[in-house]
Amino acid sequence: MSALAFSPDGRTLATAGHDGTLRLWDTDSSRPMGSALPTAGTTLLDLAFSPDSRTLYAAGEHVPLRRYDITTGQAATLACDRAGGGLTPDEWRTHVRGIGYRRTC
Repeated sequence: MSALAFSPDGRTLATAGHDGTLRLWDTDSSRPMGSALPTAGTTLLDLAFSPDSRTLYAAGEHVPLRRYDITTGQAATLACDRAGGGLTPDEWRTHVRGIGYRRTC
């Protein structure tokens, strides 16, 4: 591990690996929160949270300061953008069985 930081509210731990991975962890469950955040792929040396725990800052020797909005709403928006939108009712019936359709994006 090359860097770590606890959020001011104590609910989230951010860790950075020497391989450039950046991951958030739920401190109550000790489980990762989603997949790794996108990085430049080089070692991150410093991590810091904003006072409200909603933003994570990361930097490295060859990585300029980068800001990550880590609010739940922002993560959902990013996932929907990357996926090209949510599941259609037909896709939902195919992939999510036993649960009524819910709009995902």
